[in-house]
Amino acid sequence: MQNAGLIREVRGVMTRFEPLTEEIVAACTQDGLTYAELSDALSAYGLSIEKVMHDPTRKIFNTCYADYDLGLYADIILQREFIRGPGQAQFQKLARQGGICRTLAEQDWRGFYLKDVPLSMLIYDFQRRYKTIPHETVFSVWHGIYKRIDYANGMWSLPVLREVFRYAPPPRLPALEPDGLITIYRGMGALSLPPEQAISWTTHPGNALWFAIHSGQGTKVAVARVRPEQIVAHYPSYAEENEVVIFPGTVTEYRYEDMIPAVVETVPRLMAPALQAYLDFGRQARALGYQQEKLFQLHGLLHVLRVLFLTLIYFYNSGDPLTESDRQILIYFSLLHDLGRLNENADATHGERSVELIHKRGIRLRGIRLSRKEYRIAELIIAHHCRDDGEGIAAITAEPGLSRKEKEHAVHLYHICKDMDALDRVRFNGLDYRMLRTQYARRLPLVAGCLLEEDLLTPLDMEFPAK
Repeated sequence: MQNAGLIREVRGVMTRFEPLTEEIVAACTQDGLTYAELSDALSAYGLSIEKVMHDPTRKIFNTCYADYDLGLYADIILQREFIRGPGQAQFQKLARQGGICRTLAEQDWRGFYLKDVPLSMLIYDFQRRYKTIPHETVFSVWHGIYKRIDYANGMWSLPVLREVFRYAPPPRLPALEPDGLITIYRGMGALSLPPEQAISWTTHPGNALWFAIHSGQGTKVAVARVRPEQIVAHYPSYAEENEVVIFPGTVTEYRYEDMIPAVVETVPRLMAPALQAYLDFGRQARALGYQQEKLFQLHGLLHVLRVLFLTLIYFYNSGDPLTESDRQILIYFSLLHDLGRLNENADATHGERSVELIHKRGIRLRGIRLSRKEYRIAELIIAHHCRDDGEGIAAITAEPGLSRKEKEHAVHLYHICKDMDALDRVRFNGLDYRMLRTQYARRLPLVAGCLLEEDLLTPLDMEFPAK
């Protein structure tokens, strides 16, 4: 699980701006730095310690040199090692400005906020200075700042936003639905604002899911329907997250998708009954030849292990009346479905190659004891998991030797396997959870996102005492 408080400080802004005092320096330093030493270090470059601000609510990025009038800013770490080392370059950079910050003097607003104002102080400066920014650019300047800050920590002033939003260019609206409304989504984590206070939404649920997973612990995906006039701006591309900007407080009716939150109260409970089977079968993945993914690789050992864990979570928690043979078919699929994958490209034939390799290598998994008919069902699922559902279902229903009831159940297992494989598409922002086939799988996207943060390899290397 992620450290939510640390994330908020690293990717968010300061909320209190108190003068630095001797007492604060003494309380924060770990190597004996004194207030006088810091004052002397700043004075050597013509800088005044009276311009240093401190936020006592933060543990890191909590101190900043902030000369608003001259536009001179620099993060400060209250340690002697910093002041005598990297801090010297920071102070020298400010001194080289020779007075007012050059980008500020030139009214290069994007450059000023991108290069010369630390993230922690962006809202502080903009909300004092926005009236000096030309109307035709103030919204785009605001949006550039807004996109850099993951956690505003309640610092955006509604009157400021109302004024800035007046100068937003007319938005390119999404397509209207038959009733004239537009559906928007918002991914939420433990650190997210509630929907009624939110500024950013998206027209694509996949983007919303990504933000839920990467906003601390993923907790919810909210869905709202809005009128066109409620939309301040729209950025209609996946690269721009299909973002919709809404004035906070104007979305009052919304619902939450039925998803299990990825929090400490739920995830360990889901994982506990699946853990022993994960250890037993996960250790066999390396022996099958899967390698841990390298940079920019999406398919490999970790993908297989996540599909295995998700499959076991499904089996032990969904309430689906599956049998022990079903469990073994699902595990068999999890470990072997990508055995024939040759590259990262879309490949509708790697399932068939996987089955060929199973036979060529004579692969048998320890702990899997299936009948000949059950092995055939497992191989049908593997062979067609990378093809359209229609093709896979047609192949299963055309299989001789299976009764109608067996074919129907095999199709159900096929849907489960495809869903568990698809859930791990959260790793590259490629999951549209609306397309999942089984009800319980549609509850698991946030849990799937949580698995991206889990160390799945270390437990496989540990020795556990025999019972």
